[in-house]
Amino acid sequence: MYKVMATIYILMAAISCAFAVDLNVKDYGAIANGSTNNTEIFQKALDDAYNAGGGKVHVPAGNYKIHSHLRIPPNTTLVGEWEAPPAPSRLSPEMKNISPDVDMEKRPLTGTVLLAVEGQGSEGGPSFITMERNSTLKGITIYYPEQVYHESPHAYPWTVSGIGDNISIIDCLFVNPYNAVDFGSNPCGRHLIRNLYAQAINKGVFIDKCYDVGRLENIHLWPFWTAHVLTGEDTKAISEWTEKHGTAFILSRSDWEYVSNCFAISYYQGFHFKTSAPDGPGNYLFSQSGADGCDIAANFEELQAHSGVSFTNSQMFGRILTGENNHAPIRFSSCGFFGAAIVKEKPDQEVIKVEGHGRISFDNCHFYAINGKTATPVFIRQTGGRLNVNNSLYMVNVFLDPIPLVVEEGAISTVYAQNELYTAKRVVNNKKKSSRVIIKDNIYSDTK
Repeated sequence: MYKVMATIYILMAAISCAFAVDLNVKDYGAIANGSTNNTEIFQKALDDAYNAGGGKVHVPAGNYKIHSHLRIPPNTTLVGEWEAPPAPSRLSPEMKNISPDVDMEKRPLTGTVLLAVEGQGSEGGPSFITMERNSTLKGITIYYPEQVYHESPHAYPWTVSGIGDNISIIDCLFVNPYNAVDFGSNPCGRHLIRNLYAQAINKGVFIDKCYDVGRLENIHLWPFWTAHVLTGEDTKAISEWTEKHGTAFILSRSDWEYVSNCFAISYYQGFHFKTSAPDGPGNYLFSQSGADGCDIAANFEELQAHSGVSFTNSQMFGRILTGENNHAPIRFSSCGFFGAAIVKEKPDQEVIKVEGHGRISFDNCHFYAINGKTATPVFIRQTGGRLNVNNSLYMVNVFLDPIPLVVEEGAISTVYAQNELYTAKRVVNNKKKSSRVIIKDNIYSDTK
């Protein structure tokens, strides 16, 4: 009986494997010289994998130019050589020593590299890669060789977009996309982005229309292009452009989106939570994530009212804004806030601004205005909404000592209790005596 069952299992495995093919673009004639157009070759291999019932299309190391765009069909994987997201590097002709040279023909980027050129000057065209249901992009580097690093970068369409559920991006590097990942223009439920490095110039990751638990893990939006590929070049202009215009994460409707180890540096906005039509805003659960050196580290324009957003063990260097239309809870636990990041001719009047109708809470957090040159006079200003700060630490330095909290007349409710403050400055309560404002049991530097 056991032998019969074992034979059946073997036959079933053999049948299932027959519908999973493993193809190689080299067998289709792909040329990795950085100049030959490989678009039709890649698409033919991907279509053949899909028509065979699904499978992998393997792309060996090399630089493959794609003149237009690609579609990864359902149940198909486009896979390169990387087993983890790389930082960009260039090899010498002897393929031994790292070199900062930027000549694409003589010093190609290492690994499996796709060169994208279509759509320059327009965001509205087809994405460089469109992914469909159950498809995967893995181990691939994408580079835009014609992008410029002066004060007016070329607009391009999204690098990758998704249509359908269970789409995955794993172990990839997008060196210099204008817009990186669009998992929002079309429904992309249960998506997974794991181990993605990118220097998105304008928009990083857009999430919307996800009705069943998307996952964002270890996404690092950082200057991989300007710090590695353009070594020795003057990249100040392109960096300033992103700091004035760029948004790392645009987060709209998603139900129970799990976000971990996601990071953005030097954007105008790090995390922008907003509503979308007709589905409204979403709810998100964050851990070990942060925005560094952003004008607005987190902009809570609107969240799903019954769920909101939660951050644990995260760091924010930049302003925090809550929108007038937000009714949802915003929760920070064991998080660090390092003040305003950008020095302006007219300083911002607060680091954290509380508006709207929802409740924002800080539990076991610490506040430290690290950049004294911003001259921000108030750390938290509450003009509306509900605020709770407890069991937290307020730190100061010799350059800047903002007022910890100012409660304005429009505040709905305030609890500021059992905090320790390394300052003698007290909370300012402009709402005066109210049973909806509780400020007590705080320890200041001059508390006896």
